[in-house]
Formats: sequence, structure tokens, C-alpha cells
Amino acid sequence: MTDNQVKIMKLSSGEEIVSELIAEDNPKSFGVRSPLKLLSIPRVESGGVEESVSLQRWIHFAEDKDVNIPKAQVLAMANASYGLSKFYEYCVLKLDHQGYSEDEYVEEEDWDEDEEILDELESPSKLFH
Repeated sequence: MTDNQVKIMKLSSGEEIVSELIAEDNPKSFGVRSPLKLLSIPRVESGGVEESVSLQRWIHFAEDKDVNIPKAQVLAMANASYGLSKFYEYCVLKLDHQGYSEDEYVEEEDWDEDEEILDELESPSKLFH
């Protein structure tokens, strides 16, 4: 996966999702793979309020990883930053490895703790092929 395939979409519902864009040639919908809902979590720290990022499954208990989103529901779309793209890849791998459980989201704090998945990200990518 190249980093510019990972997109952030702002939907008319107010949700923001991060996903791999796999098809945009359909006049009525965007094809996306493994969409994750982007959440910003404010935390009070000694230096003030900081925000951390969490990604969670957007559609729970679905069989398919690929989803079509009507273009009329997408208000804006942008390329994800390099850091968010890598975090997204990490989250997709982590959520795929753990299956469905009560813990269906990943926060930034988890990023440094999971060496097995980080090693998989650093090896030649097998994601979505």
C-alpha cells in the first residue's frame, strides 16, 4: 500500500474515517478497504489538555473488508499524513490479529507496545494484496 492511498473522509454524518481508497471510478460511490473511525480523545496532562488519536472499527461484525460509500455522503477527502498512514496500517493489522473482542479500538499508546505487529509493518508489505 502506498501512503497516498490512505485517505481521511469527512462524512455528512460528522464522522471521520480513515481507509484505503481502492476505487473512485464509480460515479456514485467510493470503494474503500478496512475503514476505521477516527476519534480524538482529549486528556488532561500536567501541561494542559492534549489530544490523542484512536481508530476503531467503523462497521462492526462485517464479513467484508471492502465497503462502498456513496459520494453524496462524503463532504471532504484528503490524503492521510505519513504518520497517520502508518498508524492506520498498524491498527488494521492489530484489529485483524485480535479478531473481534471487547477491545475493538487502538489508541496511540498501543503503538510502541506491540513489537510483533511493528515488525510486520517494517517488513515488505503484505497488506491488502
